[in-house]
Amino acid sequence: MDQEHLTEFKEFLEKTKGLSKQTVHLYCYWIRDLDVSNLTQESINQFIQDKGNNSIIRGALMSFFEMTGLNRTFEMPPKRTGAVKQRIIRDISNEEIDTLRVHLYSKSFRKGLIFDLLYQGALRRAEVPTIKLNSFKWLEWIENVNDFCKLIIKGKRNKERIVLINPETAERIFNHYNRKYNFENMEQITTFANSPSLLFTIDGKQISEWYVWNVVHTGSHQILSRDIRTHELRHFRSSELERMGVPIRDIKNYLGHSSLATTEIYLHRSENESIETIGNILKKEQESSARF
Repeated sequence: MDQEHLTEFKEFLEKTKGLSKQTVHLYCYWIRDLDVSNLTQESINQFIQDKGNNSIIRGALMSFFEMTGLNRTFEMPPKRTGAVKQRIIRDISNEEIDTLRVHLYSKSFRKGLIFDLLYQGALRRAEVPTIKLNSFKWLEWIENVNDFCKLIIKGKRNKERIVLINPETAERIFNHYNRKYNFENMEQITTFANSPSLLFTIDGKQISEWYVWNVVHTGSHQILSRDIRTHELRHFRSSELERMGVPIRDIKNYLGHSSLATTEIYLHRSENESIETIGNILKKEQESSARF
């Protein structure tokens, strides 16, 4: 945390919250290493764990969230206990996915497209603002517009991976720019396909990851009367791919994870789904045995 943020935080603790000098000193000391330039839920969780997840660092961080208004954006990880708490994953239905998509496209093309790319590519919200026109393999896709379009994503540590965007969404994007530029020949299409221009801008500036978060958060409140987080779309899509029979190692690559252990966290099955899967496997095994 730079000196400007630290000074502002100290004044907030003293003048707004009225904390003692000792508490102010402790809070400023413990939070001084926080990198406020690139905050994510994952980085916050890691920061708290690295600091021991004690009452001082939790109090300091909650006060910082209160000062900045980030308490409406981030969640505090669970307090440290002797037992390992089970992750609570909120279910999202296919109907909710469809309803939210239609609602966001009714608001604007940009909002609907942000949702589609987040969901179809199982993207992190921070990955959306960096997408450029030439991130899509347009020249490859136009040879078969009924096929999925490859999208190159630059993830953590600038590691690139490819995700697939369904042909309907790819056609939406292509037609949007065709109406804008009126492509008349292959040369113009090639120029478009190689353009390094950002896909999403507002007043000529790159959108923020918090704009992406707010699109989904606000839209889901409006149409579903509950919030859906961008990260939950990533969980939902990865679990959906597993149900389709995609091997876990392929899902790992699709999500851009460095280890299978991380990917396994994303794959959530309800008890009913597990029983149904086991039942189907046992049934197939029984039918196979009966033939001999």
